[in-house]
Amino acid sequence: MPMITSKENQYLKLIRAIQSAKGRRAHGLFLAEGLRLSCEALQFGDCAFVLLAEDLLEAAHAQMLHQLLQQSNVPVFTVDRDLLQSAAATEHAQGVLTAVHLPMLQRPIDNANWYVYADTIADPGNLGTIWRSAHATGASALLLSADSVDPFNPKVVRASMGAAFKLPVYRCQDNTDALALMEELGLARLCARANGMDVRDCGSFLLQPHVWILGAEAAGISNFWLQHETLGVSLPMQADAESLNVASAAAVLFYQSFFARNQR
Repeated sequence: MPMITSKENQYLKLIRAIQSAKGRRAHGLFLAEGLRLSCEALQFGDCAFVLLAEDLLEAAHAQMLHQLLQQSNVPVFTVDRDLLQSAAATEHAQGVLTAVHLPMLQRPIDNANWYVYADTIADPGNLGTIWRSAHATGASALLLSADSVDPFNPKVVRASMGAAFKLPVYRCQDNTDALALMEELGLARLCARANGMDVRDCGSFLLQPHVWILGAEAAGISNFWLQHETLGVSLPMQADAESLNVASAAAVLFYQSFFARNQR
């Protein structure tokens, strides 16, 4: 394997560049950092190159990564761990940085299942966790509002735990574009909010194509959706309990869709 010895190496510069949205757009790449994400990227993504710390070459816990690299044609470069750390997005890198080609964000055309729409979700951890839960429960795709966080932000990718390589994502131009898409797909629109229908009573909606619209934790969904026949759904909880984090609430709601669509 070729070895990188300079901090100014082009591949290290690329890794640093694609940690910003501007850099990702310019180079058409995003970052998968760490052993697990790099393995997911090699199996399910379109990898451009891999930077590997020298000490991982013989590491037993990196055996799966070595096997996947041997089976692929992806260029691999070894790097001194301190040098690799200088380009990492996390404080304690695991010794592998993988550059992945950005996927084509294709407009959904299938209305046979259910979707998620992230409405102004700005927190990367929340969006990544929502993505992870949506994939686990069988959603067709993750839809994003124009002002939601970049789905290929390194923090989002890490929080998605591999879902970023498996569940399609599509960013809508604005809420009007999102509404047109939902109507085109014939989706019932559901949102989590206080004083909505009890989630236990909305089974009939979950048996048809539908979309869960999730708003930012502080503000909730945009007024736009409240004005366009969106059914509010609430989660029962103790009277003195605080509302759930949006990612936690999303997982509960998504499993209602999963159970409804997989009744035995």
